[in-house]
Amino acid sequence: MTTIYSIIESFGRQFWVEPKKFQDFSNFKLKKKPVTEKIKSFRTEYKYTPKKPTSVIFDRVMFFTNGDNIELGRPILNKYRVEGSLLPGVHKKSKLLVFKMRSKKKYRRKIGHRISSRRVRFDNILEIVSFKNNSNLQVLVHG
Repeated sequence: MTTIYSIIESFGRQFWVEPKKFQDFSNFKLKKKPVTEKIKSFRTEYKYTPKKPTSVIFDRVMFFTNGDNIELGRPILNKYRVEGSLLPGVHKKSKLLVFKMRSKKKYRRKIGHRISSRRVRFDNILEIVSFKNNSNLQVLVHG
């Protein structure tokens, strides 16, 4: 049984990625679009609402293997991409508590917050093959 996986770098951290598995990203933020307002002109109303992105492509692949073939990037591999899809909803991790205390001063502070995260399911690992006619052809390695 051959296992296909890769290691990607995103948000300053490294993640082990396998197809059909998911990972939580704690500081995953989408670019904020400007607030859409209704525009009235000549008795017509037009409202533009952009669609939320559902797919993500990670291009900083550091390591790839498909069982017998191992490729190691120095520092990244330019011919591989990892395609993923955003799962709906924002998940919150368990509460992180910070307790500050100064001895003999009666100073105590208990502060806590929850970190929100987005869940990404990794669908495919793509290999970019260059030909004479088409330089950005993507071939599915595993799906």
